[in-house]
Amino acid sequence: MLIIEQIINGISIGSIYAMFAVGFGIVFSTMQVLNLAQGVYATFGALFTYFALTLIGVPFWLAAILGVTGAAILAVIADQVAFEPLRRKNIGMLGAIIASIGVWIALEEVASILTDATPIGFPSGSIPRESISIGGVSILQTQVLAISLSAIVITAVYVLLHRSRVGAAIRAVGFDKSSAMIVGVNPRTMIVSAALLSGAVTGLSGILLVGGQSFNFTTGNVLLLQGFAAVVIGGYGSVLGAALGGVLIGVVQTMSQSFISSAFQDAITFGLVLVVLLYFPRGLLGTTETVRA
Repeated sequence: MLIIEQIINGISIGSIYAMFAVGFGIVFSTMQVLNLAQGVYATFGALFTYFALTLIGVPFWLAAILGVTGAAILAVIADQVAFEPLRRKNIGMLGAIIASIGVWIALEEVASILTDATPIGFPSGSIPRESISIGGVSILQTQVLAISLSAIVITAVYVLLHRSRVGAAIRAVGFDKSSAMIVGVNPRTMIVSAALLSGAVTGLSGILLVGGQSFNFTTGNVLLLQGFAAVVIGGYGSVLGAALGGVLIGVVQTMSQSFISSAFQDAITFGLVLVVLLYFPRGLLGTTETVRA
């Protein structure tokens, strides 16, 4: 039963990595920006939820909605303030990366001030933390929540991007902005839409990550590192690839921590990244064009 429980633990944390990777990949595919501030949006998703619970006293589900909304709006503001001027001047990837580092540092400082640089956590009883038993296997309710919500959100994002007019327009902007404009697509509107979607997905991943534990102003950095690795493993431009990469990393980390040593889990994870890059340069499910969403 132990190995089954550990696999479930890995799928649970991996589903959160997968959700973050999907949000991270939307930005990279559509805006062609390696946004290193993405992890901070996850932190603020958790922070907005925390303040909604403690200051307003709303139920957890409503606090989570407010947290997701806040993270989405924050992502749009950061994009329009930091990245839109660079796009207008046709400054390339390097300039955007430098700008994202600036956004990362600035927002992390704000988060540090808001939390007094000390760990905080959702109030006791605000989120279900009991365990349930299925066939002798113990599963936490927070794990069930993480896995189910991740599956729903990732499926919804895939359908939106590949089965709707808005998704087609977003992918068109990511593929060729000039061609998209010729057929009547407003690139800025689609970029804002992509930032909004990415921020919402990222914010939810942050909420799920800290649901049953304390967190601080640097919590999102964990998701940034693992989410980037998931995108590399799964493949740039593939929603399903990013999801697969996230789950795979979660399972590998959990199993290595349980049966080898926690000291080697990161080494094993990024060893896996290296192997994938050597044999599958575009990732396991990567598309031919890395800029496709």
